[in-house]
Amino acid sequence: MKRTITTLAMSALVVSGFAATGTGKVEASSGSSYKVKIKADGLRVRTGPSLKHRIVDGVNAGQTFKYLGQTGNWTKIMHKGEKRYVYSGYVKKYNTSNKSAKKASFSSSTGFMRPTSGPITQGYGNASGKYGYTFHNGIDFGAPTGAPVKAAAAGKVIKSSYQGAYGNHVMVEHKVNGISYTTVYAHLSKRSVFVGQSIPKGANIGAVGSTGNSFGSHLHFEIHRGNYTYSGSSAASSVNPLAFL
Repeated sequence: MKRTITTLAMSALVVSGFAATGTGKVEASSGSSYKVKIKADGLRVRTGPSLKHRIVDGVNAGQTFKYLGQTGNWTKIMHKGEKRYVYSGYVKKYNTSNKSAKKASFSSSTGFMRPTSGPITQGYGNASGKYGYTFHNGIDFGAPTGAPVKAAAAGKVIKSSYQGAYGNHVMVEHKVNGISYTTVYAHLSKRSVFVGQSIPKGANIGAVGSTGNSFGSHLHFEIHRGNYTYSGSSAASSVNPLAFL
């Protein structure tokens, strides 16, 4: 949950928390009916499917590109007339010949929305242990202090307090598509909701800050399937928020 100054080593893909893999068997291209949508700001575009390949550009959330195939954990795209590669964890493939699928890829079909603006500065997954945890249970959005934080989905506030590593934080329980989730919004500079309050999707619940176990202004955001259960060494009940945003 601590944000450190971004370095080239930390941001080899976009953010820390993702391990690169070597090249693997290439899938056959699925044809021109498929595209990919970028899910994170600052995603590196490379000449080949590994961290050893040269970075030629950076792309941002919402941009779309023609899908050309898959090599291991890397997606091949058509970028400015050239065949390039981006890390698959930050893209969403969709079928352009299926109007409903295309609509779902751009609308929040999962029922969740991004809770704040700004680039993702730390990803979900394995961490170095430098700050006392070896698994990062959420994602961090780099944003200035005071930037609004919104409810990712409609729900009921179950916690609004200042405590421990989270500092100022809010937890909201949701029922989305018949499934129960809990979202966490941590390191806030202020909280704008109270326990027991029912809030709509997009409601203002606080502001970005750097309270608790944090270096630098950012929002730490988690999604848990069912009730909240935390572990500093495993996913526990958490899921990767990027799969829902």
